[in-house]
Amino acid sequence: MGAVVYHRGMKRAIFAFLLLVCLCPSHRAAADWRDYRRWEYVNPQDLEIRIVPEELEVIAGQTATFTISIRNKTDKVVNVTFGTGQRFDLAVWHYETQIYRWSQGKRWEEAPHSIPIRPGVPETCQIAWRTLDRIFCPLPQGIYKVVGMVMTKPRVLMSNTARIRLVPPKLVPEKLVKVRLKQAFELDLPLFLDQKPVQWHIEYDNNDNRVDLIGERRTTRTVTYVFEAKRAGHVTMHLYARPLYQNLGRGLERRSFRVEVVSGGD
Repeated sequence: MGAVVYHRGMKRAIFAFLLLVCLCPSHRAAADWRDYRRWEYVNPQDLEIRIVPEELEVIAGQTATFTISIRNKTDKVVNVTFGTGQRFDLAVWHYETQIYRWSQGKRWEEAPHSIPIRPGVPETCQIAWRTLDRIFCPLPQGIYKVVGMVMTKPRVLMSNTARIRLVPPKLVPEKLVKVRLKQAFELDLPLFLDQKPVQWHIEYDNNDNRVDLIGERRTTRTVTYVFEAKRAGHVTMHLYARPLYQNLGRGLERRSFRVEVVSGGD
């Protein structure tokens, strides 16, 4: 009987010891806790980080400019802490690949500091991105995603995702095409630009099955695309002229058409 009581007492003592070890934080755990408390001091919910492009469309190879801002959403001053002299950064993605980081190759002094962000007085920074690849050729045309960063300590704050489009060097002014519902309409385009053979690629904004390409006719110099108006509303079509048998991202020209589909009584 005494042995049973002894063993039960030993088990209770071991359990109490293990519980005490788990509850007592190590030095490293205490340091993590302090970092977490500093992070709580700069609550992400108190700040709005936004990035806004100066232009939504930029000619491939030229410079795109973005404004990154820190806005205080509270009614009190929020002090934002930085570990180095760097406050802002910017990254660009094409599809799912990061192709550019503004801070890459730059160095900042170890200069920890903080700045006060007052309500109604945002802190802003402009960052420029030259849309060239590593051999200084214009990047492929298309949509690019851009994210701004505020290099706060101990964690970085991320902005919303901005999207810009890299476009061909020549942009023809947009034309208006008005067509009745269920009616066919045509667009005539050249097959040569600057004596270079081209092929046309069509993209839509807000199509939602309003117009549909139903055929085409070709001559030695032109192509005629035939569309059908299927639903009332408007849609913008962008037609990109790209050099024949070359990289699809190297467009020479863009022509835009705003198509207004109206019902029979309009």
